[in-house]
Amino acid sequence: MLKPTPRGFTLIELMVALAVAGLLLMGAIPLVREWMMNMQVRNAAMSIAGGLEKARAEAVRRNRDVTFSLVWSTGASPASLTDDCTLSARSASWIISLEDPSGGCGGALLTGDASAADKPRLLARHAQGDGSPDVIVGVYDASCASATGETQVTFNSFGRAATSPAPMRCIVVRHPGSDTTHTLRVMLGTGGSVRTCDPAVTERDDPRTCIPT
Repeated sequence: MLKPTPRGFTLIELMVALAVAGLLLMGAIPLVREWMMNMQVRNAAMSIAGGLEKARAEAVRRNRDVTFSLVWSTGASPASLTDDCTLSARSASWIISLEDPSGGCGGALLTGDASAADKPRLLARHAQGDGSPDVIVGVYDASCASATGETQVTFNSFGRAATSPAPMRCIVVRHPGSDTTHTLRVMLGTGGSVRTCDPAVTERDDPRTCIPT
């Protein structure tokens, strides 16, 4: 008895399969793009929150004022910070330093005796291009309703945010590429506490909400 000859795919079957795969891929591309934009927003918000917390911890550890600043290097790529930097309330790049870092963001980080180092005595830095090159940042008042021009927070030796100059209270991070991507906020409390929240979450018991408890 002859065994049946194995049958392959016909050209029409292959074309149908490729067409179906193409349609599925086209449907997935917007979802992947949306996910990538949301990840940029999350990366930027978590980076800023982490920088604020580190600045606060350094102030307590060093028993002196430490400043967290939002900065932008006008002549460099988003992936780096150089000495042409300026303070900017629209940037996700940041510097932790003992003095105002304007014009000195590219220097070496402080590793030894602070008294012997050159100003602005940098402690840490993060460039926006490292994980979130396309996000937009805005600085607002404590209610996140009115935009302000603050670019810095100075923590004292008790870990509290100094009131003069006025500190940043609400940093809003969003992506300009879509109206449906998440917007996240980094909130600074009067006592110096830092938290990240999602204004889209309306349940008061949800830890992600921005609604005060």
